[in-house]
Order: sequence, then C-alpha cells, then structure tokens
Amino acid sequence: MTASPGSTQISSSVPTTASLTPLLRAAWQDRTDLSLEDFRDELIRWALESGLGPLLRRSTAADPAVRRSPLWALVEGADLTARVNAEEQLSALAEIIVACEGRTPTLTLLKGMSICTQHYPEPHLRPMRDIDILVDQSAVPVVEALLRELGYYQPAAYPPEWLAGSHHIAPLFHPGKAIWVEVHRALFPADSEVGSDRVFGPGSLRSELSSSECQGRPVNRLSDELQFVYIATHWALKFQRVGGMIAMLDLIYLLRNASALRWERIFDWLNGSVAAAYVYLLISYLDRHKLIDIEPGVLRGLSTRQRAFGRTNLAILHALLDHYVIDGREFGWLVNARNVDRVWKSLLLSGPPSRNVLFALWNLLPYRSTLMGSLSLSAVKVRLRQTGHPDGL
Repeated sequence: MTASPGSTQISSSVPTTASLTPLLRAAWQDRTDLSLEDFRDELIRWALESGLGPLLRRSTAADPAVRRSPLWALVEGADLTARVNAEEQLSALAEIIVACEGRTPTLTLLKGMSICTQHYPEPHLRPMRDIDILVDQSAVPVVEALLRELGYYQPAAYPPEWLAGSHHIAPLFHPGKAIWVEVHRALFPADSEVGSDRVFGPGSLRSELSSSECQGRPVNRLSDELQFVYIATHWALKFQRVGGMIAMLDLIYLLRNASALRWERIFDWLNGSVAAAYVYLLISYLDRHKLIDIEPGVLRGLSTRQRAFGRTNLAILHALLDHYVIDGREFGWLVNARNVDRVWKSLLLSGPPSRNVLFALWNLLPYRSTLMGSLSLSAVKVRLRQTGHPDGL
C-alpha cells in the first residue's frame, strides 16, 4: 500500500510492481527502502538473470520484511558473488596496470571497468564479463606480450579476416583467475555502422581522454561526454534481452554523479552522426519512465539530430524494451530473438522513418505475413523500389 508522507510504510503481501522500472528509478534516487514483497517472484528472478541482483539487494536494504521472502537467499547470494567477482577483476586490473607502467602509454579503461569505480556507488553493482582496455595501436603487441607473461592466453584461434577487421585483438583468458581481457585499439570496428562517425574517430578520442586513477594507479578514462555517447551507441547496435538494462544503469549513474555535461559538445558530435539515433533512443526511454531528470531542451536537441525514426518507430522500439528487457517476457515462435533484432536494426537505420517501418515489416514478411494485412507483396516491392531498397529490384 502507499504510505502517506511522514508515515511508516507497511508492505503489502500482494506484489504491486509489474516491471523493473521502480528498481532502476531507485538507482537514480539512491533509495534503499523498496519493499521486496512488491516485486513478483518472476521479476525478482529476472532481475537476478539480468545482472541487477546487487542493485535489488541495495535498494531493499531498509525493508524490515526482506528476509521473509523465499527468494532473499538468491538475492543475497547474487550480491555476495558480485562483490567477490568485482574484487577479483579489480585486483587483476591493478596487476595489469602495474605490469604496463613504464613500458606502454597509460592504459585507458573502457566500459564497466571504467564506470564501476567512477560513477557507481559500489563497483560490484555493475556486472562485468571482462576487462576492457584501450591502447595505442603501436602498443598493442607490447600489452599482449605483457598479458601473456601474467598468464593470459588466447584459448581460441580467430580467422585472419576477423582479426584484421576487429577493433580489438582476440580475447585473452587467465585460467587460474577465470578472467577475460580485451585489448582494444579503437572504440568500434572501422566497417561498423558507426565506424566512420567523427565522434569515435582518433581526433575526438585523443581530445576526450582524461587522466585519472584506479586503485591509486594512473589510468585514462573517456570524458563523461564521450562515455555517454559510447555507452548508448554500444548498447543500441544489437538488441539484448538479457543485459539490456546494464547500459540504462550506466547512464543513470553517469548522469546522476557526473559534473555538468557539455551538451553543446555532444550536440556537435551528433550532427550528421549515425549514433544520434542510438543516443536519443536510450535517453528518451529513460526520460519516458522518469528514470532520469533531463532538461527538455537537451531532449529536443538530441531528437533534432537523429533522422532514423518518428513517433511510430520510437513507440515500437520503446515497446520492445518494455516487454523483453524491462519486464523479461520470453520470446516466442514468431516474435523470436532473430526477428526482434531485425526489427530493431531496421527501425534504427538512417533514413526516413516511414521507410524504416516498411523495412521492418519487409524483414518480418517471411515469418509474419499476417501483419501486412491487405498490403500485397507486390505493393511492398513497388514501395521498396521507390525507396531504393535492393529487395525492390
């Protein structure tokens, strides 16, 4: 039940929360008084599967009835496991930094390994699968050799064409520590959707590195502005049902704890950029659910710089996030992972929004022809031909 201002909140025994948005909102508000009983069992399990178990533990720490939940042991276990994993990964990172000191340029931390100690209230709240570091191209062989001296090796052989096109070397693994390391030479592959975007180019990267420290050791980090764009872009390149909330949590904590962002710098980067749609999609979603506080002028500025979608496209993409990422609904036979990813990528293409909707329907046609209704295949091909799509030829 809802407590009146100043009263003591009494948790209802009937779950009242239908999604995990209150949990993400608790991160923005730094709340610890959520009631675990308000979450359905399947939502608690979905939070655990999605890597948000530690956040659930933190956000319900002040709940006096939390230990009565039959799932409390799982929540507490997830939190403890995350603490141990984070400690081991940070220890491994410190060892790598020390090994590289004086032998390579200062390492740049990326993704979870950077933001967990910079903007998260506790590092273990940020799930991390590996250690991501960025180094100058010329230093890559030296860093790889030093990692091998520390006991890391590449357990799988990668095709030469993959290595030539990738923005990082083949992942290295330490068998004793069970830790993966990815050594990046760029933020994205050159042939990716955003490979030619100015914001991720060498010039922007050099100017947006900031000196920092991690566990008392010198490192570089991306500026908050570049990290903001990088996180949203990396998240949007592929639809992820499991793990799709992590980038949301990253931006929630970044926007909550960073100094005032230089929005004009971000706007300049996103002019004519493919990444503009990716950034606007994620920020508009967080704003729609009131998971962040952002000035309307900033939201308008981000919106006017993207060309991928209008209201229909945005509503479809938000619905996909609601159903599968936040609520944890399972994919089905028709609405499967492959088809959802096709729709996701089609709606984010650069170009007229109406064309992108048509592309999304066309990609689904072999599987969900009933969606086309009275629109015949020939009419679709005519329209595709008019927009220059190769399938219309």
